[in-house]
Amino acid sequence: MSEPAGNAAPRYAAIDIGTNTLKLTIVERVSAHELHPILEAGVTTRIGEGIEGRLLGEEPMRRTLGALERCVAACAEHGVERVFAVGTSALRDAQNRDVFLRRALAIGLSVEVLSGDEEARLSARSVRSDPLWREAEHIIVVDIGGGSTEIVFASRDATEQVASVSLHQGVVRLTEAAVKSDPPTDAELEDAARRADAVLSNVAWPWPPESATLVGVGGTITNLAAVHAASPATRCESIHGSTLTANEVERQIRMYAGMTIEARKAIPGLDPSRADVIIAGAIILSRTMATLGVSTVAVSCRGLRWGLLYDRLGI
Repeated sequence: MSEPAGNAAPRYAAIDIGTNTLKLTIVERVSAHELHPILEAGVTTRIGEGIEGRLLGEEPMRRTLGALERCVAACAEHGVERVFAVGTSALRDAQNRDVFLRRALAIGLSVEVLSGDEEARLSARSVRSDPLWREAEHIIVVDIGGGSTEIVFASRDATEQVASVSLHQGVVRLTEAAVKSDPPTDAELEDAARRADAVLSNVAWPWPPESATLVGVGGTITNLAAVHAASPATRCESIHGSTLTANEVERQIRMYAGMTIEARKAIPGLDPSRADVIIAGAIILSRTMATLGVSTVAVSCRGLRWGLLYDRLGI
């Protein structure tokens, strides 16, 4: 049953079509500067499967379009006035993305393909819109996606972005390139770490990392935090604002490396659909922390979708 027509607070939705996961956020605008979450949902569609060939496969597109149809239905169910839908790394890179965009439009969604810089900026907005980090002097936001990793350096002003970089390395890309055995070999783990280091070595840090608060967003960080807390990543209230140490990230890498994908699916807190890519994500986070020289990372459940909503609604 849809929401009553008399509902006074307008509702909006943001859809993030990621390389690995499609996520939906529906919010209610309860005041000029405040959004209240109504629904948070996500599903692994892996539209970027095999994207190194620069073509979206028919089956990944079909999975993703099916999920989008369910999102459209959910938005109608909740009385959403406007939907903002964006695509990230896989759609940026795909030579046949127009095929997918036309098919999305046919089910009622106009999808904007974000540049790497815009993706990074919106990830930073998602963190800066949160009271937990609104007053932090400097923050570094790391958003580990399926096809890319965004790192953003921002000062206290929520709209000011000092610098950002979009790295062509995400959990799906790194898994497909390096983590091929089940369970992975030591050589594969070392290769994955080398690949992450090679990408990170090209980043120019605008100020000393030790002066900043490192905040992680995205499925990798929330799943690592959920495993640490032995609580499902979908229960954001139990992990949002928590911290992970570099030692804990390393501990989890060792744990996952000693298990098959099937065995990982039974780990409390881990989304089973991430069992095959969690090692690559944890390695990217670990190497990012090592490169920055920081020992802890704060956990945010507010991904790019929140930054998109605040930005597009002019809040």
